[in-house]
Amino acid sequence: MARPPRPGWLPERLFFYSMLISDLFRLAAKGSAAAALLLLSFTASAQNAGRPRLGLKTGLMLSRLTGNDVDQLGGENYRTRTDGRRPDFFVSLASTIPLSSTGVFTVAPELSFSRKGYRMTNTSLTTTGLEAGESQRVLLVKRRLNYLELPLAFRVNTNGGLYFELGPQVSYLIGSQTETETTRTFADGREATTTNSTASSTSDVQAFDFGAIGGMGFQHRSGLTMGLRYSRGFKTVIERDALPGKPITNNDAIVVQVGYLLQLGK
Repeated sequence: MARPPRPGWLPERLFFYSMLISDLFRLAAKGSAAAALLLLSFTASAQNAGRPRLGLKTGLMLSRLTGNDVDQLGGENYRTRTDGRRPDFFVSLASTIPLSSTGVFTVAPELSFSRKGYRMTNTSLTTTGLEAGESQRVLLVKRRLNYLELPLAFRVNTNGGLYFELGPQVSYLIGSQTETETTRTFADGREATTTNSTASSTSDVQAFDFGAIGGMGFQHRSGLTMGLRYSRGFKTVIERDALPGKPITNNDAIVVQVGYLLQLGK
């Protein structure tokens, strides 16, 4: 036979469920308040970013050439190895222009002077073209490519000053410098090393490049800005007709940025 419920069972259950429902309502209220505060904070931050800014940026440029045909840059008689990214710098006149009244979406046009380039080692595979008695030649090439660049980043600004950006970039070559260290090995074991520099050889490089940029950063209301950006060129850098095999190579750079952008207007 079923046991009858003990006295006081129903009131205890009702009290338990009423307390549970009360706790759930309190948690919902706290969550709504937190969400409202977050929304207000986001709106305030976006409104602070809702005016144009203008300033300067500089930083570290880590560049290289990339592409499936990079190993052909030395020509058919050489084996080419790229030697990582070449460190240098950039400086730019930078701005941000809001695309909405809240400043959540902005466009960030810049005019930059960028020192890109690459490093590679070419090792001869045959003695064709070498001096008499020379058994091998190794060329260590360090090349700097100076560009005027127009990046146009479209940004999404989040709460606290963090932003994400993506956009196109146009580059114009204004100069080049190449340093070549040549190491010759002779059949009798002798070695002779010489260094040659070419100040303005741009005849084998495309004058224009078109590519894309993407990255993220931080823009403080005081004007301080920091960011990390990746850029990639879509056009081949070295003139294809300048080398056998007509290799396709592209600019590839990682950019570490710091700067200060003043807010314009009141």
